[in-house]
Amino acid sequence: MKRFLAGFLAGTVALVLAVGVVVRLGLPDMRADEAIPSWYDRWLSTSIHRSVKREASTLTTLAVATDEELIAGGKLFLNDCAGCHGEPGKPPSDFGATFYPRAPQLALAGTSYTPTQIFWIAKNGIRRTGMASQSDSYSDEKLRLLAMFISRMRTLPPNVDLIIHRKPEARKPETAQATEPKK
Repeated sequence: MKRFLAGFLAGTVALVLAVGVVVRLGLPDMRADEAIPSWYDRWLSTSIHRSVKREASTLTTLAVATDEELIAGGKLFLNDCAGCHGEPGKPPSDFGATFYPRAPQLALAGTSYTPTQIFWIAKNGIRRTGMASQSDSYSDEKLRLLAMFISRMRTLPPNVDLIIHRKPEARKPETAQATEPKK
């Protein structure tokens, strides 16, 4: 048993030293123009998802959004988030593809996060991605509206989808009425 423990300890020390040497020499490829190995991508994604799930579990569940709130969240999303995460009914965002890792195309792929988890992500951001903390830019209520919209983006009621994508009506120029000066 002592030999096993000594061998296990020696192997563990050797592994830690080897990893330290690899990191110290800067051997891991850090280029953003190359895809990371799929095993590493899965490992990072799993780690992020579990961390978000753990952190967001401390929050209270968000109230269900009304159609009006979905519309408000949708307008916020189209104005401020669609540039990176894509717009419903449009091709993927070219700008979102420039991030490393790429910004998730929420309009196309949706998300597996709950509204509370989306709220937590928007409020706190995710380190070493393009998703910065939005807590200084938005109130908790606006973050809630965004989270509710994102969670329902692929299953919006038709009237909400139409209103969100409606272009503001152009104002008609007021015609100057010719008036004659009074005498």
